[in-house]
Parts: sequence; structure tokens; C-alpha cells
Amino acid sequence: MTSILKNNRSILIAVALTVLIFAGIVQSMEPRVWVSIMLSGATLASLYFLVASGLSLIFGLMDVLNFAHGVLFVLGAYVGLATFMNPRLLFNTLPIFFILIAAIMLSQHLARLFWPRIHGQRAIRLASIALMLLAAALLFFALRGFPIRALNAFNITAVGGAVLTADAQEPMAMMFRRLALLALAGIPLGILLSPKERQDEVPLRPFTQTLLIAGLAAVIGIVLLLVRDAGEQWLLGLSTDIRFILALIMGTIAGALGGVGIETALIRPFYGNPVTQLVLTLGLSIAGIDLIEAMFGEEANPPMPTPSMFGGNCRSDSLTAWLSEHCQSIDVLGRAFPTYRLFIIVVGVLVFIGVGLMLRRTRLGMIIRAGVQDSEMVQALGINVRRVFTLVFALGSALAAMGGVIAAPYLGVFPGMGAIYQLQAFIAVVIGGMGSFIGAAVGTIILGMARAFGDHFVAAGITLPFIDTVIKGSPAIARASTVLIMAIVLLVKPSGIFGKKE
Repeated sequence: MTSILKNNRSILIAVALTVLIFAGIVQSMEPRVWVSIMLSGATLASLYFLVASGLSLIFGLMDVLNFAHGVLFVLGAYVGLATFMNPRLLFNTLPIFFILIAAIMLSQHLARLFWPRIHGQRAIRLASIALMLLAAALLFFALRGFPIRALNAFNITAVGGAVLTADAQEPMAMMFRRLALLALAGIPLGILLSPKERQDEVPLRPFTQTLLIAGLAAVIGIVLLLVRDAGEQWLLGLSTDIRFILALIMGTIAGALGGVGIETALIRPFYGNPVTQLVLTLGLSIAGIDLIEAMFGEEANPPMPTPSMFGGNCRSDSLTAWLSEHCQSIDVLGRAFPTYRLFIIVVGVLVFIGVGLMLRRTRLGMIIRAGVQDSEMVQALGINVRRVFTLVFALGSALAAMGGVIAAPYLGVFPGMGAIYQLQAFIAVVIGGMGSFIGAAVGTIILGMARAFGDHFVAAGITLPFIDTVIKGSPAIARASTVLIMAIVLLVKPSGIFGKKE
């Protein structure tokens, strides 16, 4: 018992100070006020956690600080928005990705025939440059003039509204020409992304299995293109609840696939070189936002409509009443609180429980926890650590993208939203301890509560003893409070609350 208290002395002191500070803050407030503030803080904490949990998992296992995590948050938001409000965009762009992925998968096997015939570092370097130029040229001609901005009319596509599909999308023949060029571009891309040395030592799927998967991807892409008009109208005819679920699924899948692409193309070739990885992810964060702005525009989109389950123009007296009334707010101690924000809190809690159980109760979780402690030993046991790395990167990216979809009805959708939440997630991970999943959760709760109470006091003001004047501050003070908390925690415990000394 004594050793436990000694080893966790700083944590216990921090908890005691937090309780004392909280008691001092709320003693002069009405319960309905501070409960509402805490629920607002929990809403922010849940969104922060969806980003921070992935950052923590990736850094803990792979020792990679992914500065492109915010881009995945934005990607999920835009894909979710397109699924919910503008399926025309999906039916015209998803075939492009399916065909390109199919070609890249098949060309992985061609790489086994290509690279062994290239001898010497100079020849490999020249071949890589040639493949890169060929792929870039084919991609340029395949995507040149693609009407991405015309397809991005989020405010036009709506049930019963004017759907300008015929004016926005290209003729079918033109789309098939683009797909043919993309299939050709996928061949040099796949060879380029394949390992250039020791081909026999690199695990690869059997060719028949790869052919089946790639063929299925190509068929799905072509079918989506052929049914684009009917599919758009069918999706728009679904209820908002079902469309929101589909948006959540599509955004999460897009984030996972984006994570796989980042890990495979940018991170994997530079394991053991953290500086290069850091620079690459930082550059990707800038280029990714520029690409999103080029595709979707720099202007902010209005918040995605909330599902009808949370859209009733009324206030429920209790959760039981809400199940039948589906009101947009619920009575909390006499004060209205949006039910959609409660949904965000529930999602954050469920993700925490689900990922926590995965880490504790599944084989993958045990491998991840063991890899955090000693990845070399895990690899020595015959476990494909690289595949685990890819799965963890995909999981972390999917969580960030899910956060983007969930935030869309709450915040709106704009290119800079990822940078805001990525910064807060980094601060939360540092406060909780780099690589600690529990620490990420605790850090996000601290930040969420600090922002909520900070915003309240900035708006309502603070009355100090012996001073009658109410002191009000700038909203920037509330934003700066998170950095101040991080500085205090690092002064007390440089490794973070749950971090371990190296």
C-alpha cells in the first residue's frame, strides 16, 4: 500500500487539487448551472478523445507522432457530409478510388518481377523516378478537368429539391476513359510503393486471393458508376437517421483507408527515422488541407442537419420521454441541454469502453500492449509487427474520422476544423502521458472541463473577494487555459500524468 501511494504520489496530489479546485468553483453556482457546464465539457472531451485516442495508440506502439491526424478528422467530416447531403459526389468519385486501389493491389505482384531485374542503387533510384513521372503523368491526364467543384453543391442536393445531377456529372463514356487511365496509373504506383529489396522476404497475398479482392473492388467501382443516378435518388429518399448512420460508416471507413495509405506510403519506408516521419506527416497535414480546400472550397459549410431522432422542436422531461418524443433538447435540472450533445458524450464513452476492452481482452490488444513495451521481442516471436502497425494506424485514423462525422452537426464543416481539434488532442495526450490510452482519456476530460468552465467564466465574469466589480475576460483566455494546464502538469510530472519515465 505504501509503495502504491509513493509511486502514484503526483497523480494523487493532482486528483486532490482538482477536487478542491472544483469544489471551490461550484460552491457559488446553482446545481443546474454547473451540471450544464460539465455536460458541455464532456461533449468537448468526447470529441477531443476521438482524436487523442488514435494519436496515443499510434505513438504508443509505433513511436510515430502523426501531425496529419487532423486531416483525417476533416476527411471524415467531408465524407460524412457528402454521404448525408450529396451522394452524387460519392457515386462519381468512389469508382475512381476503387479502380485505382484494384490496379495498385495487382501491381504488387508485378513488382516481384520488376525490381529483381534492377541492380544497383543508382538503377533503383532512376527506375523509381521514371515510375513516379509515369504515374504522375497518367494521373494528370486521368483527372484533368474532373468537375469536382460542380459535384460539391452540398446546399443543392436535398430531398424534393432541385438536384442538378445532369449538369454536374460527366457523361458515362468520359468517366470510363478516366477509369481506364487510372487503372494504368495504378500499375507504376503499385510497383513504386512495393519494397525494392528482398522481395522474397516480404509477405504477400497469393495471387488468386489478390485477384479476387482487386476484381471485387473494380466491379464495385463500375457498378457504383452505372447506378449513380438511381443510387443518388435512393439515398436521398432514406430517413435522416439512416443517412446519418451511413455517413458515420462511410466517414469512418474513409479515415481507416486514409490511415492505411499514410502508413504504407509515408511511414513504413522510414521506420527508425522519426525525424523524416515527423517532417512527412507535417507536410502532409499542410498539403492535405490545401487539397481539401481545392476540392471542397475554403468556405465553411453549415452544420450537417441532425438526425430526426434528435431534431424534434420540443424539450423532453427525461430520457424515457425522449425515446418517444425525439426532442432536440432534454430537461436537466430545469435547464435545456441538446440531446445531440448527449449522443456525442455516449459515443465517446462507448469508444473508450470498446477500445479498452479490445486492448485488454483480444489477441490484437495483447500484441499492441506488448509492442508498446518491447516491439523487437514481439517480432522475435514470429508476429508480423508491420501488419499490426498498419491495423493500429487504421484504427487510430478511423477514430479521428468518426469524430469528424460526429462533429459535423455540432460544429459545421470547414477545412480548419481538424487543426483545432488536433492541437487540443496533442495537448491532452501530453497531459495524460504519451502512449497511454487511459492518459489520453483523462487528458481530454481535463481539457474539456477547463474549456467549458473557462468559457462560462469569460462570459459571466468572476467576482473576487472584496471587489464589487465583475471581472470579464477575453475568449482567448479560455483557449489559453489548456496550454497553461499542460505547462503545470509538465512542471509537476514531465512525462505526463500516466506517462512512464524512459
